[in-house]
Amino acid sequence: MKSTDKSLKSALDLAMERLAQRDGALAKLTDVQKAALAEVDRKTRAKLAEREILGSDQLAKAGDDPEKVDPIKAIQRAEIEKIKTRAEEEKERIRKGAAS
Repeated sequence: MKSTDKSLKSALDLAMERLAQRDGALAKLTDVQKAALAEVDRKTRAKLAEREILGSDQLAKAGDDPEKVDPIKAIQRAEIEKIKTRAEEEKERIRKGAAS
């Protein structure tokens, strides 16, 4: 099988191809950058899982009371969005070669 077969490409490779189609140039990532991006993804998944568990605990304590449940869900959505935004910002810094 060819390595260009889409079923064998990593999510990173596919994302980079889409980015190249949008921006017109495929950025070549170093192995260090790829590892850093993978680490950001790993940490992000862990933070999201932690947030989900914490939110589930809070929702269980709130019971069926909409006055307690709605604010918890809103906070959870906002925190999840913040985690994802920070991860994307860090990944962009890595892609540009200015990883912190």
